[in-house]
Amino acid sequence: MRKSLVAAALAVLATSLPVSLSTASAATTSQCSTPTTGYGRMFPSLSSASWDASALTALGTTSIAAAETNPTPEGQVDSEDNKDIPAGYTYFGQFVDHDLTFDDRPNDLVTPTAVSSLVNGRTPQLDLDSLYGSGPSTSSNLYEADGVHLKVGAPLTGSTDTGARDLPRDATGKALIGDPRNDENRIVAGVHSLFIRLHNQTVDRIHTSEPNLSNSALFARARQEVTWNYQWLIVTDYLPKIAGQQAVNSVINRTQSGWNTNLRFYDACQQMPVEFSVAAYRFGHSMVRGLYRINDSVNRLPVFSGTFIPTSDLTGFSPSPSNFAIDWKFFVPGSGNGLGQAQASYKIDGSLTNSLSLLPLPTTGIGPANLATRNLLRGQQLGLPSGQDVARAMGVTPLRDDQILVGKASGDAADAQAITSVSPTFAGKAPLWSYILAESVANAYPISGGAITGPQRAPVRLGPVGGRIVTETIAGLLASDPSSIVNHREFSPRGQGVPAGVFDLQTLVNVVTRPTAVNPPPTPPTTAPRPTTTTTRPAPAPQPPRQDLRPPFVAPRPTPPILRPRN
Repeated sequence: MRKSLVAAALAVLATSLPVSLSTASAATTSQCSTPTTGYGRMFPSLSSASWDASALTALGTTSIAAAETNPTPEGQVDSEDNKDIPAGYTYFGQFVDHDLTFDDRPNDLVTPTAVSSLVNGRTPQLDLDSLYGSGPSTSSNLYEADGVHLKVGAPLTGSTDTGARDLPRDATGKALIGDPRNDENRIVAGVHSLFIRLHNQTVDRIHTSEPNLSNSALFARARQEVTWNYQWLIVTDYLPKIAGQQAVNSVINRTQSGWNTNLRFYDACQQMPVEFSVAAYRFGHSMVRGLYRINDSVNRLPVFSGTFIPTSDLTGFSPSPSNFAIDWKFFVPGSGNGLGQAQASYKIDGSLTNSLSLLPLPTTGIGPANLATRNLLRGQQLGLPSGQDVARAMGVTPLRDDQILVGKASGDAADAQAITSVSPTFAGKAPLWSYILAESVANAYPISGGAITGPQRAPVRLGPVGGRIVTETIAGLLASDPSSIVNHREFSPRGQGVPAGVFDLQTLVNVVTRPTAVNPPPTPPTTAPRPTTTTTRPAPAPQPPRQDLRPPFVAPRPTPPILRPRN
């Protein structure tokens, strides 16, 4: 059944308060108040870059690391580890991607395609439509009978998180979620499950304090709070992790008078820029580890293995093995002091782990199973400019050809090579996706002659081109959304016994996996009996409060069709 589900799932791959906005160039002249469900270009005046398909295929193959016959033992330093970004941020980033973009086209990566013809299957706001679907009325299959709580899945074991749950599923094993891509692997599914539980806990807490709220008002309040905490997490925790706090502050920051945004390149008329969706935001593919420990009960596993055996890897699109509960201590540090037991992400560099050449494509599917090759072909199909041209357009000095490395940033000269060593056709015009990965390495290490020539000198994060595209797109989408935190300066996360204004990935995990007690567990009024199947939310067991806890409008949105592989 798992194989058929994978094939089926992949066959088609409120009035705002005043806000201080400081915008420049494109943003100040925009004729568009909000983006719509199309795609556009951030740099429309730049020419498309093109290469022979054989050169792109060779680059994609070189960008995939060899299979590891002797993986680095746990507890030993891995030269691919990025100690500045814990592994949980890789999959939170994937969750964000699935909330922003969904290009639902036939599985064709070769035929030239006009960007204007693309339709985004997600709303171009960070509004969690991937979690909430089109709301309780239209996406009723995601909700319990009360129309307030989201359904949860079967209990999972193996983790210290005793409330861990699989995604809710129907009788065939298909996940009942707003975006089926969040069932692609067990870790992003775990992030989605955290947000289901956060929503349900928020519903219960608000109902306890305001028991007379109607179901519709209760749902709206809970969704707004969860969405604002999620947006806060993105701006104050996720973006600084991947791009650096200084880079983020140059685009978006919060003062006593409200949020400031400085948008030099993003314009709402661009809708969803392909420079973001097809190149820059695909940096996260390089952060995927070769193996993950998900809990103390299961050996380390790859994300994909090329098999359809549920316990052989972390591929999703089927009910989770019962002992596959995610223990988040292996993904998010329990404190601000180092990684602790958390695994590091891999470095943002020109290398993807071998399992990403084994995408679980349908047996009759079209296109390569190599994710790097898919990214490169898609970029050319949509006419993306070269990385060097984008850098010049942004006022950034482009990298030299010998600084654009393909391979691992391990420090071993044998692990990477200059892009022109793969093919001379890349001289002076690297694919934007490859350029952005190489830029991260060039910012962190001295590079000359196609090799790293010295020790790491800075964190391995997005560089000035990739970081600006990602940060401006996200800040621009928030600024153009009247219901976002940027246009509601009154919002700040608040919690009992913790500093106000903090909601990061650690907070999300703590709030959900170690909830404060609610006695008795509240049940909002309902017009029909609440179901009692495994996809129904159970009453939470009361637990004693802990000192380290942080507690924590929507127009109908379209529910996307089934998908094809993207990341």
